[in-house]
This record gives sequence, structure tokens and C-alpha cells, in this order.
Amino acid sequence: MSKYRRDIILIIKDDAVYPHSIDTQVECLNYVIACVDNKEGFCQAHELVNRNRITSNKRKILSAVKKEHLKPFRFLLNKN
Repeated sequence: MSKYRRDIILIIKDDAVYPHSIDTQVECLNYVIACVDNKEGFCQAHELVNRNRITSNKRKILSAVKKEHLKPFRFLLNKN
């Protein structure tokens, strides 16, 4: 049973792959994803646009995404 709650597809080009090396790579990927897969990382990577204003305020971003749909004329922009 997997101890992780996400599905990761790992494509490896090498023919000689050992199961323990795959496990090590999956653990490293989960560590990298876990570093940014939280509220703080989400707020750093997004901005909230409200008609003519753009904000990076963490409280406003989190309150906007709590609901299923954003209010009219509000958009989330990814900084990447």
C-alpha cells in the first residue's frame, strides 16, 4: 500500500532499472511536490485579479479559492 496520496507516472528511458531506484526517485519527487503543495506555496505562485486590481495578499487569495467558483470578474493568475 502506498503511503502517498497522489498518483505519479514515472517514465524511465533506461532498460536496466532496479525497483529500489524507482522507489528512491518516487520518494524524491514526492518530497519536491510536498514542498510546494501547501497553502503558502499556492499563494506564492498565484495572484488574484479583481477587475482592475491585482493582489498577492494571502488572506484574499485563500478566501477566494475556498468557494467552488470565483466571483464574477475575479481571476487567479499563475506567476509561472
